[in-house]
Amino acid sequence: MLSREQAMQLLTDERTPERVIIHCKVVARVAKRIAECILASGHRIDVQFVEVAALLHDVGRSKTHGPAHGLSGAEALRKRGLGEYARVAETHIGAGLTADEAEKLGLPRKDYLPGTLEEKVIAHADNLVEDDAEVPFQRTLDRFTQRFGADSPVTKRLIALKDEVESFM
Repeated sequence: MLSREQAMQLLTDERTPERVIIHCKVVARVAKRIAECILASGHRIDVQFVEVAALLHDVGRSKTHGPAHGLSGAEALRKRGLGEYARVAETHIGAGLTADEAEKLGLPRKDYLPGTLEEKVIAHADNLVEDDAEVPFQRTLDRFTQRFGADSPVTKRLIALKDEVESFM
């Protein structure tokens, strides 16, 4: 398992923009806080993995800022032999993407939905951070509702992810 320092060095080595690194640090702080709450509630979760994987979730933004940044990041991590972190890069966008949504965005047709509790915590934490600031969930929900509609599967999945993560806290 990578240390926090090794993850930070990897971001630098991949030439991740400084503003993205700052964003990743905030997401990691929020994700770690959530994971610690879950652990304190008696559930099993790998807090160290959550923190390090959250630091790496946007490494693909060193190549692109579009929807493919998750795949780009996963590829970079796999090339370094860090496949255990690659799924986090692939599944952190919004509340994940279905195969249909991925295809519409020009990504390979497959589900990019967070599956493990650790992946879900990181995706949720990323939804609570805009740039370098933690924001209330309502702000993210308002943004999703405006973009996709209140009854869209994307918005409903965002709410379900929040509810699921919070149920462990």
